[in-house]
Amino acid sequence: MQVTSPFQHGSAPGETPGAAPSVPDTGEGSSSSVELLAENLESLLTYLMRTAEGDILGELKTLDLSLSQARTLFLVERASRALAVHELAAELGLSMAAAGRAAEALVRHGLAVRRSDAGDRRIKRIAITAAGRELLCRLHAARHADLRRFAATLTEEERMGLVKALAPVLARPEIRALTIGPLC
Repeated sequence: MQVTSPFQHGSAPGETPGAAPSVPDTGEGSSSSVELLAENLESLLTYLMRTAEGDILGELKTLDLSLSQARTLFLVERASRALAVHELAAELGLSMAAAGRAAEALVRHGLAVRRSDAGDRRIKRIAITAAGRELLCRLHAARHADLRRFAATLTEEERMGLVKALAPVLARPEIRALTIGPLC
């Protein structure tokens, strides 16, 4: 049976802070640029996550949501249909019991609803509520504010360099499919 997916698809120790990362000479041509870019993206994302997680984690702490529950909410929101608990478990890499507990916590907080499947009443499906979308909008706004603060620390030249470098990457169809349209 064919199952269709419900989804659309700092410095290191010993380094000088702010110094350009060393470029490994692997002699592999373009694969060294792949590794260099991966390392640079990892460094930037690590920095952004470490400096920006306060507002987002604060929002989650206010509701007493675990990271697994937050991941479940993000997953339910981006799904094209209400998800069965076994689908949540498979996508999140959790046991059925853990996925069920995460979904139950979202329902308890009013961030998701649980309904019986129309074709099989034994299957319970989880869908996001307006309150769940509102929370995700607050998390998005907190992340956007953090990114604005980071962008403000850059020079105009650095900002425009990043904008120009990211433009062709962000225009890729697989990226546009997940980033186009209002998040809130």
